[in-house]
Amino acid sequence: MTPLLTVAVTVPDDGHTAAYFTALALRLHHPEAAARCELLVVDGDPDAPAASALRGLPWLRYTSCDRVRGSALRDLAVREARTEWVLCVDSGVLLVPGAVARLLSFADARPGARDLLQGPLLEDDLCTVHTHRDPVFDGASFGTWGCDPRGAEADAPPFEIGMQDLGLFACRREAWAGFNPRLRGHGAEEGYLHKKYRAAGARVLCLPFLRWTRRRSALPVASDPAALCRDRLLAWEEAGLAVEPVVDHCREVYGDAVDGWVAEHAAERGHALDYFDAVFCVNSDAEPFRWVAASRHFRRLGADGIVRRLPAAVVAGDPAAGHALSHRRAVEQARRRGLSHVLVFEDDVAFCHDAGMLLRAHVGELADRRWTVCVLGGGAVAYHARVFDRMLSELPSRGGKMRVWVRAHGGLEGYWGRRFGEGVVRVAPAVSVRVGC
Repeated sequence: MTPLLTVAVTVPDDGHTAAYFTALALRLHHPEAAARCELLVVDGDPDAPAASALRGLPWLRYTSCDRVRGSALRDLAVREARTEWVLCVDSGVLLVPGAVARLLSFADARPGARDLLQGPLLEDDLCTVHTHRDPVFDGASFGTWGCDPRGAEADAPPFEIGMQDLGLFACRREAWAGFNPRLRGHGAEEGYLHKKYRAAGARVLCLPFLRWTRRRSALPVASDPAALCRDRLLAWEEAGLAVEPVVDHCREVYGDAVDGWVAEHAAERGHALDYFDAVFCVNSDAEPFRWVAASRHFRRLGADGIVRRLPAAVVAGDPAAGHALSHRRAVEQARRRGLSHVLVFEDDVAFCHDAGMLLRAHVGELADRRWTVCVLGGGAVAYHARVFDRMLSELPSRGGKMRVWVRAHGGLEGYWGRRFGEGVVRVAPAVSVRVGC
């Protein structure tokens, strides 16, 4: 029987023990649904000691994406599914017996559905029911728990709600509205995702039978205040919501520091590099001082809040192979997250004195042309989604084979020219150089 539903368990930092028991509970308490489900674990902290216990379970599919956090981890869980429907749950979530089977029946009866589906949260007493969250700020959180009488009985029909906690949600994979790839933490996606579904003409439904609970200590750790404020501004802007309530609430809770956070957010949104869905700087774990130096250059460019560090792939004695493998990893992460393009810096990059002005001009040109690879200067290369699949199929994923590949193709730069031809753009004047080159 072909599986219809992927049950995806997301694992944040130190969430492996909770995820282990969530996976076991799904296996033990929902056997009637097993033949039509695939169990998937998406690990955002695969180097943790407890990760091996999850990797060793033979009856689930395990995948990881190092350093993916918060809303991005949930987004990845949906995109990694191979079935028509996805049920995404946080580590530590437990579903009542029969809930998965009833969700499968619900999906069978609604081919082509585009709605976001959620269910009531049960408190520890297993009696108190929360069907939704009301859109009210409460401390660092947005949303206060509420109970619609229509959800009191598990056999009641579905009904529309405004928003709910995203510890559990389901949807058809093709109808997934997705999260903004620039969101960095946890806490800004609730309410925002629901708004995106309604803007697309879909509904947010509470299925009274889809009841769940969770271990309180398994709750995701909230972002730091500055990051949470920035993410909320970004999310609300995308959803077409007025941002003034966010600013006013944050100012009440955190004081005048909020004005600086708002200014930083506005500067990032107005920066030329905001054109790219993700911006990575490749840096070896063995050379943290190079990341510190690179961060200073990005700060002078006004982009330190935009650029994320990407651990470099190291191929002993072969820097060219390590370089190619690192760029392959950046492209792989971009494709897995459904990005349109990604910019990759080397950690020895330095910028010319008018780099900001040049970047704005070059990015404006990119937006008006069909490009595949863009070389912005020494140590700065952008890749469009048009080349992701080809690069991932043609570039080896392991160091030994990459050594051979580099010798055969003359390195990454030689490969671009032969494979992508006129789609390769080399801007002039260059924005950056590599120090010492």
